[in-house]
Amino acid sequence: MTRIKEFLRNHRPVAVLMGIVLVLTTIPILDIYLVVGDTWQGILPPLSDDAVYTAHIQNIAGGYPNDGNPYFYEHRNDPPIVIFGGAWIDAIPFFAGMPLNTALFFNFIIWSLAFAAVLYWLFRELRVKPWVAVLGTVLLYLQAYARVWRPANLQPVWPFYFLFYIALIRLVREQSRRNIVMLALATGSMFYLFAYLWQTAVITLGLLFLYALACKNWPLLKATVASSVIGGVIGLPVLLYTLWLSHTPYFWESMYRFGLVNTHLPMAEVIYSGGWVGFMLAFLAILYFRVPALRKDTEFISLSMFLCISGLGLWIMQGSNLITGKLFENGEHLRGFILLWLAFATVIVGSYVWKRRAELSTWMQAVSVAVVMVCSIASLYYTQYYFSPFINVEVNRESWQTEQLYAKPFAWLQNQEKNPVVVWSDPHQYVAPNLSVYTRHFTLYAPYGMWRLLSEREIRERYLVSQYFDNPTVADLKNDMVTYLGRPDVFHNAKTIERGIKICRILYFWDRNKDCGIPPTSAELLGDKFFNDLEQKFTTDIKPNIKEYLAKYHVSYILKDVVLDPQYKPKSLGAKLVYSDGRFEIYTLP
Repeated sequence: MTRIKEFLRNHRPVAVLMGIVLVLTTIPILDIYLVVGDTWQGILPPLSDDAVYTAHIQNIAGGYPNDGNPYFYEHRNDPPIVIFGGAWIDAIPFFAGMPLNTALFFNFIIWSLAFAAVLYWLFRELRVKPWVAVLGTVLLYLQAYARVWRPANLQPVWPFYFLFYIALIRLVREQSRRNIVMLALATGSMFYLFAYLWQTAVITLGLLFLYALACKNWPLLKATVASSVIGGVIGLPVLLYTLWLSHTPYFWESMYRFGLVNTHLPMAEVIYSGGWVGFMLAFLAILYFRVPALRKDTEFISLSMFLCISGLGLWIMQGSNLITGKLFENGEHLRGFILLWLAFATVIVGSYVWKRRAELSTWMQAVSVAVVMVCSIASLYYTQYYFSPFINVEVNRESWQTEQLYAKPFAWLQNQEKNPVVVWSDPHQYVAPNLSVYTRHFTLYAPYGMWRLLSEREIRERYLVSQYFDNPTVADLKNDMVTYLGRPDVFHNAKTIERGIKICRILYFWDRNKDCGIPPTSAELLGDKFFNDLEQKFTTDIKPNIKEYLAKYHVSYILKDVVLDPQYKPKSLGAKLVYSDGRFEIYTLP
């Protein structure tokens, strides 16, 4: 006991930080208690898009270690289209025997503490005072809260991401074998955790190489090359796997659905969020050229070099399609990392200029205060924006309480069928994706299922089969594109053309007669024939042959929400009612 007290006394900032983070991890539990209360039946409310990732973890723990499609029975053993190492890591508590909700909260707590511990370490590596590092860590944790909560994807990523920067800083300071190996391991881990991050790491190491080359720092250059090569070898299996998978059927169709667009026009996000990198680096340049004393300060040089390399690494990756011509939602996926970098940089730079304020002129003090204030306000805004869904939960009361009603039909299916079966439910309701989270069973169709390796034809066919009782028209199909089409068809293709039109108007602002075109809608780009063909397939093929299609996709049950899906008439297909609780009915197909 004495040793524990002594440790806490000697490491009080860390102990306080861990205590604060532990308290903050109770927020989802408090949300559930305050909104759901006594109606809680074990169904976790959707605080983000976490259900899709939870389904993958359940799939691995449920006997499909290759992380196949957790929604479609026929594809349960398919290879994953993208390696998310976090899914396997987060499945460990399940293998240890923890029930679902216990395992999810256990992972959340562990990764939250890891997030805070490694980020605090990173702050301290950059000479930030302990209590300032505690404050900065808490603020960044709140901004990243939704992403730390989301299992598999990003939850386990953050500690390794921060560790990469720690290793980078240490290598710049000392090119020892230990630091080379540390950076190599951190780089290699990126390949298995998040595709956007390993590419960012490669770009960042390339910038470090150029920095060492420009400074003629040959030891640093050799150490950077060594770390890059070893890290690349560690991550090589992921690259080889992707290369092999790219030659399999439906790979490029699946990548297209994920968001792949062939364009050299970066997303506007490169300015909206990425512009903060340029703003902060411009301020560092002003400090360098306007305050001669700082040019000889090794701490300032080290800090500036780190922020330049790390910031530009993210920004270049965000706009990389400008060079590659391959836009893969870089803007959105790098946005969270850049905004976190902004908050991180604000704490570091603000702490530094405060410490050196006596060496700044009155004018530079005013500029520094203005810059730090602007960045602080922006960071606080983004923190509020991303954290608010965990605070403003009262608006979800009705939907969250309705979702608790899933527990009874799910329990019936789980107890009735010991082997996996396929259940047909309305893909527009949250019951469809949750089925794969809370049971061993699969669904006829859920939109989340399209983010795996399968053909466009099958996705649209499954969707049309699931709409049998809805009799979709062309107008319905146009209004429901997000349910069965990939992101380029729903969003990005039209937005890409719109960006080109906006750039044209900017370039030819002086010529009002210049015809830059009119932004199309996504439906207009696809054309009426596309939707007419879908309607015709439903009318002439799916509807008259529904029983054959249900047999094709191994559908055994129909799960009906009597309130939201009154149009469902399972008995018209010869189905027999086997379960009813007043809200849900389950029918078995002959």
